[in-house]
Amino acid sequence: MITAKSRNHRSGQALIESSLILLIFLQILIGIMDFGQFLYFHQSLSERTRAAARYASVHGSSTAINSTNVANFLLYNDSAGTANGATALLPNIDDPSGSHVAGNATITATLLDAATDDARVNVTVSSYPFNFFSPFMSKLTWYRTVTASAPYEVGR
Repeated sequence: MITAKSRNHRSGQALIESSLILLIFLQILIGIMDFGQFLYFHQSLSERTRAAARYASVHGSSTAINSTNVANFLLYNDSAGTANGATALLPNIDDPSGSHVAGNATITATLLDAATDDARVNVTVSSYPFNFFSPFMSKLTWYRTVTASAPYEVGR
């Protein structure tokens, strides 16, 4: 027969076991959320840099690209930037026509080997900041640089 005294001990044991399991479960849940956020932003950055590299490889003169238009296309999906009422597709990236904000990523677009058959456009988003939920993530993973390259098609 179970006495009242032993029932009280069992309810305390269940509370402790539940709290220990909950701590492990929350760490796993936060890790899944961090990984999902990192994957989403990395894929978004990769897609936008590829689109901007493609835009730069098709538009421009035979020896130069307009890096401001390319940066606007990456950030706003419109080479005119905010002039047409566009809003930024990704947060934490500097506006190409504005001033630099500390901690924000920067966009660069360069034309390599201009006026040759090996001409390429490189578009880079440097030091994109990720804000993780978990305090256990390494500081090395907090900033990400993504580069896309495309053959330059104008003037061939």
